[in-house]
Amino acid sequence: MPDPRSFLQRHWPVAVFLLLFAVLVVLKGRFTAFDLRSLCVNTLPLALIALGQFMVILTRGIDLSLGPVASVTGTLMAVLMVDYPVPGFVLPILVGAAAGLANGLLIVGLRLPPIIVTLGTMSIWQGIALLTLPSPGGSIPGAYQQVLVGGFSQPVISVVTIVGWTLVVTWLMRTPFGLGLRAVGGDELAAGMSGVQVRLVKVLAYAIGGTLAGLGGMYMAVSMASGSPTIGDNYILTSISAVVIGGVALTGGRGSPVSVVMGALILTISASILYYAEVSSFYQSLIDGLILLAVVGSKGARDYLRGLVRV
Repeated sequence: MPDPRSFLQRHWPVAVFLLLFAVLVVLKGRFTAFDLRSLCVNTLPLALIALGQFMVILTRGIDLSLGPVASVTGTLMAVLMVDYPVPGFVLPILVGAAAGLANGLLIVGLRLPPIIVTLGTMSIWQGIALLTLPSPGGSIPGAYQQVLVGGFSQPVISVVTIVGWTLVVTWLMRTPFGLGLRAVGGDELAAGMSGVQVRLVKVLAYAIGGTLAGLGGMYMAVSMASGSPTIGDNYILTSISAVVIGGVALTGGRGSPVSVVMGALILTISASILYYAEVSSFYQSLIDGLILLAVVGSKGARDYLRGLVRV
């Protein structure tokens, strides 16, 4: 018979999500198809950007520019989609990939700290987003919204989308590239000695991270039927929080895409709980920070206690 404590230690993000979900249902009194759609639509951009952050963090890196990259791709899509649908769909994806690739090349090629490089490119992409669309606007045809997001009472498309991208990243982590990511994050020197192309793996991690962030920005534009030059700024730190809450090690090498998505769901559902509890949205950052500190603190306490036991 499985040990419940062992299960909770391995899958505690799922347990936390289920607990928060139960609280939400009690507060709201019911949970309809519309509520499921709203949860998935609100979670998916964060999940995509957090999955991009996950790829980078696995290599012991970090990317502070993913949120602004999402802003740029969303504004580009909103500006182009009505008159130029094909470029409006393809160009934002390419921009996301190019943004990540540029970060990777600067970090690997010049051997610069990831936090310094991405702090600089974060400001650059924030400026580009404002140049592309100085204020919220643009338009996404309703047909695209119906196909990519679904109707207000149709959660199937949103659920399939979030599950689909989770499966894609999970599959990627089982490929030689994914194994190389974990090896580089675990011990870069040992990975290089075992034949892993460390520099290439790092560059690709940032490129894929940028692509996923770009897709997150596009999804935000489609779900709102318009673009906003600052909307991605909300995800600069929350994407990192989702990764950490999902149990991914900031020291690299360890973590699961499914857990990252659970971390995104936890942050999203906590916001919904505050809304239905009629708590001001200004407290959302406070709650997110407390959740993050609780996760990091509990992990530190467990490691400390294990050290005492070994002694």
